Amino acid sequence: MPGLHSSFLVFILFVSCAGAKKIRWCTVSSPEQKKCAELAKALVAALPPAAVAAFARLSCIRASSTAECINRIKANRGDMVSLDAGEVYSAVKQFDLVTVAKEIYSEGSCILSVAVVRNSSLTVRSLRGLKSCHSGVRWTAGWSLPLGFLLSRNYLSWSKEQPLTQDVGGFFSASCCPGAAAMSPALCSLCQGQKSYNPQKNYHCETSHSEPFYNNQGALRCLRSGAGDVAFVDHLALESIEGSDSDMFRLLCPDGTQAPVSHYRSCNLGRGPGRGVVTRHNFRKIARKFLMTAQLMFGRQGRDRQRFQLFNSSSFEESDLLFRDSTHKLVLLPDDMDVSQVLGLDYVALLKGLGHEGSSLEDSVVRWCCISHAEQKKCEQWALSIKSDPLVCVRAASMRDCIEKIKRDEVDAVSLDATHSYIAGKCGLVPVVTEYYGSKCVPEERGTHFEADVLPSLVGVAVAKRSNKNVIMGNLEDRRSCHGYMYSPAGWLLPHRHALSPTHNSSAPCDPTQVYNEVFWKGCLPGSEGNLCKVCMGGIGEAASKRCTDNHNERYYGNMGALRCLVGDPSGKSYGDVAFLEQHNLLTNILSLSSSDWAQGWTASDFELLCGDGRRAALSEWESCNLGVIPPNTIMTRPVLTSRVYDFLMKSQEPLFLRPNAAFRLFESEQFGESDLLFKDATNCFVHTSHMDYRSILGEEFYSHLENVFNCTHSDILEFCNQDGFFVAVLEMRFLWPVVSPHSASVRGFSSVAAAGQLNFVPPCSTTDVRSLELLQEFVTRARRVFVITGAGLSTESGIPDYRSEGVGLYARTDRRPMQHAEFVRSAKSRQRYWARNFLGWPQFSSHQPNRAHRALRRWEDTGKLHWLVTQNVDALHGKAGQTRLTELHGCAHRVVCLGCSTVTLREDLQRRFVALNPDWTAQAGAVAPDGDVFLEDEQVLNFRVPSCESCGGILKPEVTFFGDTVSKATVAFVHSRLAESDSVLVAGSSLQVYSGYRFLLAASDRKLPVAILNIGPTRADHLAELKVSGRCGDVLSAVQLL
Repeated sequence: MPGLHSSFLVFILFVSCAGAKKIRWCTVSSPEQKKCAELAKALVAALPPAAVAAFARLSCIRASSTAECINRIKANRGDMVSLDAGEVYSAVKQFDLVTVAKEIYSEGSCILSVAVVRNSSLTVRSLRGLKSCHSGVRWTAGWSLPLGFLLSRNYLSWSKEQPLTQDVGGFFSASCCPGAAAMSPALCSLCQGQKSYNPQKNYHCETSHSEPFYNNQGALRCLRSGAGDVAFVDHLALESIEGSDSDMFRLLCPDGTQAPVSHYRSCNLGRGPGRGVVTRHNFRKIARKFLMTAQLMFGRQGRDRQRFQLFNSSSFEESDLLFRDSTHKLVLLPDDMDVSQVLGLDYVALLKGLGHEGSSLEDSVVRWCCISHAEQKKCEQWALSIKSDPLVCVRAASMRDCIEKIKRDEVDAVSLDATHSYIAGKCGLVPVVTEYYGSKCVPEERGTHFEADVLPSLVGVAVAKRSNKNVIMGNLEDRRSCHGYMYSPAGWLLPHRHALSPTHNSSAPCDPTQVYNEVFWKGCLPGSEGNLCKVCMGGIGEAASKRCTDNHNERYYGNMGALRCLVGDPSGKSYGDVAFLEQHNLLTNILSLSSSDWAQGWTASDFELLCGDGRRAALSEWESCNLGVIPPNTIMTRPVLTSRVYDFLMKSQEPLFLRPNAAFRLFESEQFGESDLLFKDATNCFVHTSHMDYRSILGEEFYSHLENVFNCTHSDILEFCNQDGFFVAVLEMRFLWPVVSPHSASVRGFSSVAAAGQLNFVPPCSTTDVRSLELLQEFVTRARRVFVITGAGLSTESGIPDYRSEGVGLYARTDRRPMQHAEFVRSAKSRQRYWARNFLGWPQFSSHQPNRAHRALRRWEDTGKLHWLVTQNVDALHGKAGQTRLTELHGCAHRVVCLGCSTVTLREDLQRRFVALNPDWTAQAGAVAPDGDVFLEDEQVLNFRVPSCESCGGILKPEVTFFGDTVSKATVAFVHSRLAESDSVLVAGSSLQVYSGYRFLLAASDRKLPVAILNIGPTRADHLAELKVSGRCGDVLSAVQLL
């Protein structure tokens, strides 16, 4: 590496500006000043004079607190400082500074907030009146996360008539929260720093090491000394609690229990971003060069770390000086990263909810999400009718858009159906209340607060016109269909579980949209595309919109819209043969057909239900003839807003009981020309459910059904939520440590179509036991540079079969065997047969999309956890998922190579040549094979024409390693090099029966690297693994947290 380091310094010198520039680092204590001065000396000693003059001449300026540092940098009296994420947000939003780097820790890029106590009788529910120790005011782990938790559980009340600090000061009997002196003196009563009228000498309750109870270690010191009863710190601070000391301390868990300090992963108050480095906009380039150089020389892997250790403060008799001592490395951030990307949408929303930017009108406003012109009108009438906090109606395009807007802090709350509640829960939103469809609401004595032991559900039904007798369940192929909207429980989720046509059975795809595309001729599924939009109408007048929009502006949207679709528009052109909708307001909506002038003369007797057993029944028989049960709608919000939204809704439903004749009815929509606007019209009241999680509201059976469906259904909103976290994606800084792969670039440019994944080729397995998951979590957390090997078991969840799985693999289902390399090369007839089968199977094979396992591994790469991934699959799914640190060991079926001149072309281009050469060729395909083939008989391929290389006329072959061929020595050597740079190995979805992959497990064993294997069934390397986990890759990998 020395040569690489020297080259890097030459590069930096070359691009640096000619004029010398001093870097002024702001320090907040004498120990930090000393460490900074030692860093300045080390830079001078280790670097050439020209490099020091250009970007490494360090000056240390002393300030009394981090707040003063921020002011100094803003005023150009300082240049850089590292801050807690909460202070980073203030520096960016209030002082127009910019984040140039983030700290990354050995366990990941985020921190966990923990509440530490010494008293074994305390619980998180009994904190009121105790003495508290905080790392710093508005700090992530010491302030924002614990207060967000306390507010969301209603343990802490915030009147909003005064700053939050005042209410927190009253909640605890005494506190030390450095930085809070000007906000609430009560929050400084326990602090022990020196007091002085001279601001430069006053350290009492300041964010400075001169305050003994400052930062995470200071808060623990506050607890140890007996000054405080509870300390709010991050999990990294627990490293200082060692040996017998650990028995003295306990963690307070959210469920009211206590746990040992080692259980912080499961016993914490929330997760947030780590620290960052800020500077001015015009200083970014110099700041990055300086940090890059300091880390290169003195970081954990630095060339000259014997001279100085950037991330170690022990020799200065203090901790966490300049940077956290737990920092593993610094990641430099690009110029275009918004603070929400740096810190995470959820965290930024939390800070806003806590009034982090100061009180404003927004603190008392509730912003409700509306998805159509009709909902906007009803919401505005709602706003005029209430006498509580102001209501602002915010327009969105769909329920999915509402969830994203809540995540982005653009709106506060929305009522969601059961499927969207599941999505919102996965995105970190929480329940406030649930719509109650029972016959009677009985409030408690204190007003409009309702509790219910049972939450009444709804049912979905399939409806057809009575006159259309040929329409029955099981015989719906090539019919027109009407569905409420994308992801609607009755219109999208439930129908695909039933036999819709003779060809739709248990082997059908598990993606509902794909099922409906295959079964129905055309239909209206608002929010979809293609044939499932051709029956839709769009909107007119004030609600004008294009066809198939995912809201009430589409006239065939929702329950009322699906019924209109079934009846057809007045012209008689756009209609359906079957409608999938909810039963609860079906009769009312039939009556509304006439009153709304949509269609005249329709009555309940003109329609019948379609039953799963092929019967038809009257609408009144819905209890025995339905598609399934649907949990109630739930109002969801961000955790910190739970109390505010709940109070607002309780005030909003007061007129239902105190003024029953009021003009505005919250649960009626007919006057606005639609049904189920904002809330379902069947709602009688709101029931308090903020003490429950969304999974409990949905019920295990419904939740499991959703889990199975979304395992193989691509969802943009879930993808959006998964990408957001409390940490920034780790940038690999390839300009520092370049790694060049012998392979050509990963496949790019794939269309983002819905995943065609299915579980038909996944072998049966029991649910992974909790202990195995815990052990795998510990394995991944310990690892810093994971080397991952994947096999066909990863892609079976995307609908691609493998060779060896018991009962469902190619060898188990057929007596077919894959193409052999020697046979392909020597036999033109074999090549003709191979390419004919491949041509027929290519459209389906190329349409497969990454599943949860692929996306999880991509996130591992984004956060720096995954060092390199070697896949034995040829399906390009890792590339589609965005993986870049990737070697496709056996090649990629999406590329074609000429055996004569080695020219590589895209398989998609070859498909077009096949079509041109074989315009009239047709064949009936059999079962699909793992490498994209379908099964054909020999006589079916006799007339199939195979093109030659356009460059030299040579033989074209997929750029994959056929059975009997070998992987190139250059590729093997390259992979061994990546393995040598890694500290652990994970195998996912491979039996390792082929030596080309197994050899790397033998090498890992020789290097004494820890190995974990995730696979259904035994593998060739089980004896080499310290951990073996049995389970579906998507289930297990998506459950692993990157801490």
